[in-house]
Amino acid sequence: MEFVRFSFIIPTLNEEKNLDGCLNSLINQTRDDYEVIVVDGGSRDGTREIALKYGVEFIVVPKRRPHDVSFAKNEGMRRSNGVYVFFLDADMVLDPNCVEVLEDIFSDRDVVGVSLKVLPWKGTPFETFLFSFNNVLVAIAHSMKFYQLSYFSCHCYMKDMVEKVEGFREDLNSCEDLDLSLRMARLGRYMVTGRTTLWTSPRRLREWSYGVYVLRYCKFLFQYYLLNKINDFYEDMDELIQNSHIEIKARIRVIEKRVGN
Repeated sequence: MEFVRFSFIIPTLNEEKNLDGCLNSLINQTRDDYEVIVVDGGSRDGTREIALKYGVEFIVVPKRRPHDVSFAKNEGMRRSNGVYVFFLDADMVLDPNCVEVLEDIFSDRDVVGVSLKVLPWKGTPFETFLFSFNNVLVAIAHSMKFYQLSYFSCHCYMKDMVEKVEGFREDLNSCEDLDLSLRMARLGRYMVTGRTTLWTSPRRLREWSYGVYVLRYCKFLFQYYLLNKINDFYEDMDELIQNSHIEIKARIRVIEKRVGN
């Protein structure tokens, strides 16, 4: 087993358009004490080829329901060798100093989790304003220990503490990051830092429209806090149909190759 300090775990499903940028940001870190694990739910596009091009570990896991990212994250963590685990989406890009900043923050042994400043990758001025406003709200809520409004997606955690709370809840259709972070915050210090930035694609914001995006997440939060579950799936039907089309095309290509032989 090779010892590393950080494990970046990236769940994917048909992410050939986004994964290259994410992995490129990781290989350009100012520190190299980390590993990258791509946990794939059965992509039918070029996701696997892109991951292998960068020489990262590529794991295929069964996709058991429309939004099964918690299972993929937990499986990636089980395969990881790092002291700290950072769960990323494939459409995210990190500043080059990210690992360096995390090393410094985790030098405090009481810290169990870190949340980064989040901004939209190639976002419009309005999208940048929305994300910046949310960063301010997160910082204020965190300083007031109102953690229910502080933690959202893609944080870095101390691995043994994540294992202590038994990882991500696999019964949630959304808000799995929020749920884990709230449980982790009971075990030690949780930090929110603006010293480095996590850049994320605003594609959901654009696909769903700004108003629907906000209402949808409010609905998720309402279900989570009042029902302790989320009834709706994260993906909408358009995305499920698109993924089905990709799978159908892939199967047609396999059949054509067999016929050709």
